[in-house]
Amino acid sequence: MKRRVWPSLTLAVVLAWVICVPAEAISIAVTGAWGEIVDESDLQGGPGSSLASTYESAADEVVIDITSTSGSDDNWRVDVRRSDTTWHEDLVLWMKRTSNGNGDGTISGGTAYQQITSTDTPFFSGSGNRTTIYIQEKLTGVSTQMFADNYATTLIYTVVDVE
Repeated sequence: MKRRVWPSLTLAVVLAWVICVPAEAISIAVTGAWGEIVDESDLQGGPGSSLASTYESAADEVVIDITSTSGSDDNWRVDVRRSDTTWHEDLVLWMKRTSNGNGDGTISGGTAYQQITSTDTPFFSGSGNRTTIYIQEKLTGVSTQMFADNYATTLIYTVVDVE
């Protein structure tokens, strides 16, 4: 009896170095990572069928803390981009903010999914110290037409002090 073994496709989103711009006191800390193993159990209708094309992380998969601001009137913006290690051109990564976090300042934007590319893109903004800001990720474009491989990208978050 022959058994067909479906090679697994591993998708990983790795959190990366955090960059603070400019060299003032505002700090950003990002924790969490998301990985997805796509294998024969993800086939929609068994052997010969399609894979689910979309995968989502937990709503609190990633946590961002913005600290060391000079107070609730110190405005900032968080930008994000991808730096691909091994990536398939059909894969599209999306992110959204799922909580306001805690702190003395404000937060706005980023509550609808937005595509993350290799170019710095404004994600959300705020003022003052904000901690425990939850981020959810979504991956689209997965298909059986993709070569089985480990696909990975790194996310780079930048906090920008906005005057």
